[in-house]
Amino acid sequence: MSECLIYQLKPGKTVVGRLDSDKPAAILLSGDNILEEHCYFENTDGKVVIHCLPDSMTFLNGKRMAAGQSHKLRTGFRIILGDNHVFRFNNPEEIRKQRDRATAKSHLHLSLSAGDLVDAAAPESSPATRPDSPASSIDADDVDWTFAQREAAFARLGLDPTLDSLPDDDLNKLFEKVTKAKTFRENHLRSRSERPERPESSLSQAMTDDVWSETGRWVVPSEAATDDTSLEAPTTTSHFSPELGSGSGDGSGNGNLKDVQSQLETRLQVINSSEGSKEAEDLKIEKEHMEHQLRLVRTQMKRLIDARSRGEETELDQLGFVEPVIYSARQLRLIRKVLDRWRAHRSFSMAEVVLSNAVSIKEANVISKELGKQVIYNFTISSGGTLAAPSSAVDTIAGLDQFGDVSDPVLRSATQPSVAVKVLDKRHDAIYVWSLDRMQQQLQRMRNLTTYIDRPSYTQHFSSDEPFYDSPPPEYSFIGNALISLAPLSRRLSSTSTVPIFCRYTAEAIGSCRVDIKLVNVVLSPPKHANAANGHGHTISGSSASQIPGVVPPGSKLSFFLTVDTVKGLSHHDFSAVHLQVRLSSFVGPSLAAEEVFPSTAVDLESSSMSELRFRRSFSIVASSKTLVNLRQGYAPIEFFATVTPTYLERMERWDEMREQKHHVPPRSSGSNSPSSSSDNRSILPHMRRSETDFVVEQTHDVVAWVQLCELGPDGQYAPVPVLSQGALDPGSFSLHQGLQRRIVISLSSNSGQQFPWTEFTKVRIGNVRMLDTKGRVHESASKSLVTLPLLKEQRSEFKPDGTGSLFGQALWDSSVHDSLLLNQVTPANQRVLLQLTWAAAVDTCADPVQFSLDLAITMGTRDARPPSKLFNFFGGTKILTKSSSLFRVRLSPPLTRSAKDLWRLDTAEKYVRGEESLGVWKPRGISVVEDYSRLISMEQRAADVQAVRVILTTVPARTVQPDAIGWRAEELVRKSLTLWQRRFGHHGNIILSQEPSEEEPFSSKTFMGSDSLDGLKLASETKIIPRSDSATKKGHLLILTDAGQGIWEKRWFVLKRPHLHMYTRSNELEEIGIVTLTGVNVESDPLKESLLGKPFSFTLFTASNSHAFAAPSFKEKQSWVAKLDPTRLPS
Repeated sequence: MSECLIYQLKPGKTVVGRLDSDKPAAILLSGDNILEEHCYFENTDGKVVIHCLPDSMTFLNGKRMAAGQSHKLRTGFRIILGDNHVFRFNNPEEIRKQRDRATAKSHLHLSLSAGDLVDAAAPESSPATRPDSPASSIDADDVDWTFAQREAAFARLGLDPTLDSLPDDDLNKLFEKVTKAKTFRENHLRSRSERPERPESSLSQAMTDDVWSETGRWVVPSEAATDDTSLEAPTTTSHFSPELGSGSGDGSGNGNLKDVQSQLETRLQVINSSEGSKEAEDLKIEKEHMEHQLRLVRTQMKRLIDARSRGEETELDQLGFVEPVIYSARQLRLIRKVLDRWRAHRSFSMAEVVLSNAVSIKEANVISKELGKQVIYNFTISSGGTLAAPSSAVDTIAGLDQFGDVSDPVLRSATQPSVAVKVLDKRHDAIYVWSLDRMQQQLQRMRNLTTYIDRPSYTQHFSSDEPFYDSPPPEYSFIGNALISLAPLSRRLSSTSTVPIFCRYTAEAIGSCRVDIKLVNVVLSPPKHANAANGHGHTISGSSASQIPGVVPPGSKLSFFLTVDTVKGLSHHDFSAVHLQVRLSSFVGPSLAAEEVFPSTAVDLESSSMSELRFRRSFSIVASSKTLVNLRQGYAPIEFFATVTPTYLERMERWDEMREQKHHVPPRSSGSNSPSSSSDNRSILPHMRRSETDFVVEQTHDVVAWVQLCELGPDGQYAPVPVLSQGALDPGSFSLHQGLQRRIVISLSSNSGQQFPWTEFTKVRIGNVRMLDTKGRVHESASKSLVTLPLLKEQRSEFKPDGTGSLFGQALWDSSVHDSLLLNQVTPANQRVLLQLTWAAAVDTCADPVQFSLDLAITMGTRDARPPSKLFNFFGGTKILTKSSSLFRVRLSPPLTRSAKDLWRLDTAEKYVRGEESLGVWKPRGISVVEDYSRLISMEQRAADVQAVRVILTTVPARTVQPDAIGWRAEELVRKSLTLWQRRFGHHGNIILSQEPSEEEPFSSKTFMGSDSLDGLKLASETKIIPRSDSATKKGHLLILTDAGQGIWEKRWFVLKRPHLHMYTRSNELEEIGIVTLTGVNVESDPLKESLLGKPFSFTLFTASNSHAFAAPSFKEKQSWVAKLDPTRLPS
């Protein structure tokens, strides 16, 4: 075959040669620069590879192939042989597969390279057809020739043949991407010049080279070439990824997000390419940081797209997108160091937690005292890390703590000191620690025992002991620890020291022990230039290492022997049996994958002496970079556990009482050297009880919400539609009609009155349409967005004389704006349409409006559909109501105090808890527990540092001083000693914590409440809907005092459903008018109050938020109501 238009490549080898040559060839060509053996094609299993022979002029896609170079051919590749022969390679099987794949996949993610710009310029062309040539004036027969020639010419000049054919928009986008790539390469080269020791990776060089230059040509390696079934060209993520760069139509915010994501992904590839450098650890830190930033960007992109799909306005639209900042490894280390130092100052935040949760600890002790559980709760500080939640390994071995690792995950995962709860379990003779989260869970279970004490059907499902103790309680309790510094070990020094044993609960030394660390050897890692055949590292014995102190090199293996003995101070009066244990993470650091604990043998102090308690074990650890940091800066605790006696628990209880009473002793005046007697008398007088308005504490309010849907009637008035409720647990379904105007009426009521000063509704929204079928399954619809409804100006906010408050508002609702078939069509029988209704109410004491949300159920009927028959009220549990009610619990949390002088305002220790009289002089620990912990940390670390410095100084050789130099250096030595003695190390500023206001702080709240700082003390709200209850404890008629000034009593029907008392107008329970929350309930009844109220058989109900006066029809009914309202009340 010679000089033909089409050449069929048969399986095997096809040689291209010269027409007038004697050498055999399958394809014979003539012309300039055609050799006798020019090149050959190799066809194997449908894959064709071109091989360039020496001295031949062969061009592939405009690039000249080097001698001996081979390349796999794909459909559309252009080949120039010699000066005049231009070919285009086609693979029919590949074209067929591309067409099939293109049908199933419409969007192709192709890397934008020089050879692919033609496809980008003509996206509508078939994958099997060649793109349009720039030389449009030339005949179609000459197109391949002209295109390939121009491609080769432009390549030699460093240009691209398709640039002049691209539209202006594509050229602008391309210019922006090239500019980004050039900027990134300049920044990367600048950072490389600042750190010349980092080698440049081949991948990063390939990514930052100009893709239009000769050296920047993209050549696919043989192992990266795709098979014939792949439609996408082999790509690498770069700045020119069209799926990240094209942001047209998405808005500026979305475009910025995509640009940032593209830059982050590119830098990540640069980091991944340099894993083998000596700064691999720095690169790993930067990689983790950039991956985190990339995840944030992707999350914002997803949130932005979802919000815009729902038609909602996002924060990015309002504030604009803030690009994440990428820090270097050195900057990240500095940031983390500053943050760690800042997080270490936790005294102020822990004091806030202690004061704000004091009332919960008091309530738990009251319940424990009333039920006789023999357990006392109080605050303590849990150290982070290995001492966050220490547990005995002996208990674990015995199977007593098989689930201990997951019983309190919050406490065990803590890395910083945190406030915890100390449990003095006198029933099981144990002491252990709970996190505050677990304490709140246990407290709720304790409340259930008292709330449902008169309902055996409920209490039979509650364990009477589980809320108060650990299950099972530990046999060995953590009593203290000794702390040793690891600094000598990091310097390859053996050490022997006597270390005090500190109690974590009292911050006092309760004993001592001798700790001996003997260095066995250090196996150094072989240097990189060492002979590869020598597989052994250099070993340094313990004696030589002690004589020549030096740091442990990274990668070496450190072996040492740990001995703990000579334990003193632990008395058999306090402890029955004692053992100690050591954790491997104490030496390796928190980076240890799996924790290992090594306990000693337990010693029975009744039959053995303390001298038998000892621990001996050898350790071998690999000194990684993180391990070396822990050895240089860390401490290793030696934990002590014991079976405690009742004497020890009683002393712990007395310690808390003594420490708290000592802390509350009023200080004597020190303003003058000779204070007067009157001044002394005033200083020892107890302070007046402060007003509750002075405190800023967490508040809880119960709010009942009634929702009505009103439709326009023939008389032009809006009337509420009937609500069909099928039981006590069913809030009801609104019966609507097609094509009528509607209004949503929301009424709120609260027993808190002025304590919860709401003013108006600020926003009402409805949406998220769903279908609830007959089997209780919820079917989603396309209408998920929430629509804001216009509010009418007629809103009423009222605070009544009985201490209750109400808020009323209306909103217009046009159901057609949802464009949902579920709302437009008639609802099938026994099915409901669910909608989400949310509203916000402005409250004076809250920083932001309080948010409420609930689900409404409706059934859409025809225009002339009849309302449900009222006969339903007489059959079964079905009722026809005029409104749907829901109960919400609003939790108002105080903000963080801004200064130490306002810390006392968070104190809840004085907040009244019903039954607190049984506690006597007991008080929850205050900020003294934080001060004790700070003092403990300072003492034990200082003691460990002294022992470590003493060991290091003994290895320093003594310097000989000439006798004549002592005289003139004596004064300098004294001056230097005094300077060091007077110098203050550590932090120069200390935060003074106090539970009492300063002397210049007025006790009246007028100045405080009237100051400009009121806005900064607004509360944060959190709302939760309370599930409905279906069983009532008691029902009946009672008289309630609605206006004490006018002496107005009204007869109401009351239904007691713990923990709430529901109030109705009539006994049919169709119209609910109020709910009384029985939190902290206290009922009082005596003849004097009856005569004062002027009603026989009256009693007063006190709750945490209000008080109510009731009158029963008879003495028997009165006694029954009092017993049901307060089951814990002793009969009188």
